[in-house]
Amino acid sequence: MAHYHSTSHFVAKRDNHLMRFMTHFNLHLKLLSLCLAAVCLCASLHCYAEEDHAKLTIKIFVTVDWEGWSLDDENIEVMQAFRKQYPHIPMMQLLNPVYLLRPDSDATFAAEKVRATFLPSDSMGLHVHGWKSLLDACEVPYQSAPTFAAQSNVCEAGDCGYAVSLEYAYSAQDLTKLIACSANLLVKQGFARPRYFRAGGWQLGPKLASALEANQFVFDSSRTDANLLTTKWAENSGLVQMVKALHPDASVLDEPYQLTVSVMEYPNNGSLADYTNTQQLVEIFKTLIAHNKQVLVLGFHQETAFSYLKHLQDAIPLFEQIAREQGVTIVWVSH
Repeated sequence: MAHYHSTSHFVAKRDNHLMRFMTHFNLHLKLLSLCLAAVCLCASLHCYAEEDHAKLTIKIFVTVDWEGWSLDDENIEVMQAFRKQYPHIPMMQLLNPVYLLRPDSDATFAAEKVRATFLPSDSMGLHVHGWKSLLDACEVPYQSAPTFAAQSNVCEAGDCGYAVSLEYAYSAQDLTKLIACSANLLVKQGFARPRYFRAGGWQLGPKLASALEANQFVFDSSRTDANLLTTKWAENSGLVQMVKALHPDASVLDEPYQLTVSVMEYPNNGSLADYTNTQQLVEIFKTLIAHNKQVLVLGFHQETAFSYLKHLQDAIPLFEQIAREQGVTIVWVSH
């Protein structure tokens, strides 16, 4: 009997150890299953994120503001070199008719000088500042204020009115007439009728928007983030304060939206190269990718191309490298 008791005790002890082992084994098995599930979930999320980026296409508009100051050879030549370096990049040429009006300028020669920077893939748009010569040519009474920057009111020695805010200085009726006349002046010199627009100093509000609508424009790019301008303009400057008032919620993350019944707003969310250096442009591009945004509108001024176009010129290969690394497609567009 003692022997039987000892054997049964051994069996019971063995079974007890076996049950504990199986319990621990099952627990570890469950933990392993949970870990594998977590790994698979993370992997699938990672793959999903990669697929998400792979589907992202960013349209980039390179715009040129023709300010109306001058047509200096150094700026024209820098633009021509840029076109040779990047023939695959079309541009939206936002033209100012003022060059064609000045008494000391040959309109035909000026028009040919402008065209010397074009590629067939470019689109033609309109860029208007409140130049007195333009207002006079269009028979709109000239207003000398309010302005977004200090300027001379003495026009006898030359032109003036560059810094007058179109939105704040003129009525909707006068702006409608000015936009129609400005477009006709370009057509008269053989340019395509413009349907794209940017206001001088980004000075667009309801009155100017209605003038674009009345003149059958389809695209505006006068909205921008005033904070991008503070690299060159003081926080309390007229330009920064007026742009903030006209576009109070503007951001680099802005996307196209319907401005009027027929006009789409494509915010100038990448500003212009005068205010954004190469590194800043790259950071803006990365920010758009991180937020899955699909449109970037940037550019430069013709009058300062010699000084600032290099910012954009150097950013382009970095954009394309980042896009390749992150599986993003860039489409360079002009309209």
